[in-house]
Amino acid sequence: MDYEVTTLSERPDLIDQVANLDNRSWPVFLQHGDADNWHHLYEAFSETVLILLSSDQVIGAGFTIPIKWGGGVTSLPETIDDVLERGLAIQNSKLPANTLVPIAALVDPSVQGEGLSASILLEMKALAKRLGLTSLVVPVRPTYKSKYPIQSIQSYASWLRDDGLYYDPWLRVHQKLGAKAIHIANCTLTVKGSIAQWSQWTDMIFPHSGQYIVPGALSTLEIDKANDCGIYREPNVWMKHPMSDELS
Repeated sequence: MDYEVTTLSERPDLIDQVANLDNRSWPVFLQHGDADNWHHLYEAFSETVLILLSSDQVIGAGFTIPIKWGGGVTSLPETIDDVLERGLAIQNSKLPANTLVPIAALVDPSVQGEGLSASILLEMKALAKRLGLTSLVVPVRPTYKSKYPIQSIQSYASWLRDDGLYYDPWLRVHQKLGAKAIHIANCTLTVKGSIAQWSQWTDMIFPHSGQYIVPGALSTLEIDKANDCGIYREPNVWMKHPMSDELS
């Protein structure tokens, strides 16, 4: 599919279209997570917000954050907000980054199935190279994990098809581009709210304490009636992409 590529800093007039796509791309409850610095994406990181256009309409977007990473699993950011905090720290200190961390790759529903998700990842790699960065590591949100919320992320991330590729389609897109899984993160984002809030976000009722399966969630929601609280913890799979153009 043909498209044009720009950034939010180059086309600030597209911010409403990008924000609209962002809001439509997630379950409602994820918009209430603990990534307090998410709003900085549109200003502080506008130079690394990629936008894919067709006839001046936003059909895809990629949110990326340049950070400093030591290269080891133990030095990976623990959460999405940690990614944002590290990115802000790099900007404030004026120190050079060495790694690009994409935290969202969004495709408009009208053009899904056209291969744009892979295109966004390739544009992210190209951006990293233009910035002189040496690594591209991604906290991947496996799209089909929501069909298996009671399975551990460790188990799910090991599921393969007969051809040896990942069962999960989003993990598979990364894999086909040469990315390797380097770490399983049990919690990259936490959503905490009252039971009334969770009912509003999910259109469900929670009459008893315990674990609940919520549409769109990758793991179960834990309800605590005594403390009027529901907690959801989102797992991810960290994948590292090769910076060369050759697929491994």
